[in-house]
Amino acid sequence: MQYKNYYAYPGVFHIWVDKLNQKQIDVTFPDLPGCFAGPGPDATFEEALDAAREGLALHLEGMIEDNEPIPEPTSIEFLKFDQEFPEGGRVIVAFVDVILSVYRNKKTEYTRVNVTIPSWLKELAESKNVNYSKVLREGLHEVLDLNRIGVKVE
Repeated sequence: MQYKNYYAYPGVFHIWVDKLNQKQIDVTFPDLPGCFAGPGPDATFEEALDAAREGLALHLEGMIEDNEPIPEPTSIEFLKFDQEFPEGGRVIVAFVDVILSVYRNKKTEYTRVNVTIPSWLKELAESKNVNYSKVLREGLHEVLDLNRIGVKVE
């Protein structure tokens, strides 16, 4: 069975305030029964999105390990989900996307690379004590738009 590295599924974000007056966010995926995520009390939507990405990645990885077929995502306009959440609150639907190789390689291994830059730029960078590795990592994250999918610069 052929699997992809990139997936995007509609996530249903249920947002409410619990009995302890803490904001809660749970995320479910109607196309993937049993797949859900929750960042914990008083999380921001961005934290809920990060938790949703991780939950989605773990669920898809489990399906791949079990050699299960991965369904195509339903278009948001045709998505069926419970719009009335028991605790009240509100419901937001948003696509959650993941690059599975990012989650497979949570333990980052580092490798050396050689780069070529103009000598005047090297001299200027050294005079400012620039960390080349950090600048290259941050630049690659920006160019590859990895922040959009919740991959943090290490």
